Amino acid sequence: MFSYRLVTIIYEKFLLLCNLITMEVALKSVRYTYLLWRSLLIMVVMILTACTSSNPDAVSTPTAMSIPTVLAYPGAYPLPPPPTANSNDPYPLPSYRDLPEGPRFTIDQPVRLSSGRITGSGPAGVPIRIVNITRGAIDIATTTIGADGTFNAPLVDTFVGDRVAIMLGDLTGTSFDRNQFLRGPGYEDWPLIGILFASAIVEE
Repeated sequence: MFSYRLVTIIYEKFLLLCNLITMEVALKSVRYTYLLWRSLLIMVVMILTACTSSNPDAVSTPTAMSIPTVLAYPGAYPLPPPPTANSNDPYPLPSYRDLPEGPRFTIDQPVRLSSGRITGSGPAGVPIRIVNITRGAIDIATTTIGADGTFNAPLVDTFVGDRVAIMLGDLTGTSFDRNQFLRGPGYEDWPLIGILFASAIVEE
């Protein structure tokens, strides 16, 4: 009887001790977890504080960039006025309105591809070029207007629907001046090509 009671008491004390140990371990685990999270939180706050203090502009509100005012240099020279034509200039600049009106040039129409020729009229003795505007203003023929005021040139490297035109030729060795042919009746100034005196569409 005594032995059984003693064993029972010892067994109950052992279970109680086991329960206490288990509770202590559990409490320590919770405490350690709390301490761990608290330490991590403190470290994160310290890192953020250090980053903010080392770069104070990182969280500042951006402002509009101001454009500096460019001040004129007090010693800068003023730009010279554009050149103007006057009697003292060695090469006076001609004014379009002051230029004499050039002579009239014509192309006889219709221009037939089947004929293989292109004819027309203009001032006698003027060198001219016959060009194909549609094909990049390539030269078809070069000739000089005859004494009777007409010309007759071969019609080559052309197709039906192409636009052909008369342009000024090489004036070297003649008494003509290029300024005489800058404007006139029916003249057309084409960009990147030049002045066309007359033009026509090639037909069959």
